[in-house]
Amino acid sequence: MGKSKKKKQHQQSNGVERGDSNPLLTAQRKFTSLPKQARSHFFSPTHITPEQRAEIWEDQADLGEKLVDSCAWATPDPRLLPVFKHFGPIVEVGCGANAYWAKWMHNEGNVDVVAFDVSLNEGGKISGSKKTNKSDSSNKTQNKKKGLVIREGGPEMLSEDPDINGRTLFLCYPDEDIMPSQADESEEQDSRPLSMAAACLEHYTGDTIIHVGELFCDTLSVDQAPWGRSSANEFQERLGCEYHCILKMKLENNWLHVRDTLSVWKRSETCCMVFQGSDEDEEDEGEEEVEYKYIPPEEMLPVDAAAPCVAHLLKKKVDNVKSREQNNVNEERKRKRNDEATQHSQIAGNAW
Repeated sequence: MGKSKKKKQHQQSNGVERGDSNPLLTAQRKFTSLPKQARSHFFSPTHITPEQRAEIWEDQADLGEKLVDSCAWATPDPRLLPVFKHFGPIVEVGCGANAYWAKWMHNEGNVDVVAFDVSLNEGGKISGSKKTNKSDSSNKTQNKKKGLVIREGGPEMLSEDPDINGRTLFLCYPDEDIMPSQADESEEQDSRPLSMAAACLEHYTGDTIIHVGELFCDTLSVDQAPWGRSSANEFQERLGCEYHCILKMKLENNWLHVRDTLSVWKRSETCCMVFQGSDEDEEDEGEEEVEYKYIPPEEMLPVDAAAPCVAHLLKKKVDNVKSREQNNVNEERKRKRNDEATQHSQIAGNAW
């Protein structure tokens, strides 16, 4: 009895073990180690009975809420750490009361992070207050040590704080609870975005954004389709217009109803083309300006993608592309050898 009781004292009531560098991942892995039938076909009307689905869902809901309140909405894993190390230093807005991702990337990868939340007491918690009142003055700055600073603040800090310039912006589930409008009840409506993520774009002047959560058409939820459960449509529309995605990777562990990814977005350069109106048509008089994004070839994501059931339709094309690429490599090597041979012969001739 004594050993059993002592062992229980090393666990928190939320099922998270102390001393674990990533307790959210550990707890989630333990729960999602379900039989493949249940894990892969959870929403299937034929593979899983309603009773089985209800039981698993209730267990997930109970555990999930506790883990969100004590950790985070999404789960970091070791595969993601090199991304933050590569694009650091980082500034996170909406880190939540736990600042889980900020502490994880700093402790595990020594990433330099400055993290903000408007409520360092209740931010990001499901069971906490939904109000966005600022924290007590004693909590305005936490964990202020080399490479990790957690401070009170919102999107406006991206333009007000000079230390933020040049950092990569990190957003993890920024709009799981849409920011309330800061406008008063008068006739003059505040034009600033309601979405916290969209507000960040208003203030951010850097070039790189890392987003964690669901994106357009990446959700299983019919009610939250097509934008997903993590960030508002106004943010995603502007993100897709002003930035281009250079990296996208699935999180190692997701809840059964979630398809979270980590994506990296780089600010796009634009090219403005001016078209002169036709003299014959009075309605077309004047100039028309059209803007296009410039995405360098080395920053373009591959377009081809296929589900396993139709992957064979892409195989031949992929093989042809690889063959052409190999031929190009061989031709380039051959050209270099010819150039070197020509250069050597010319040098010998000149020496004579």
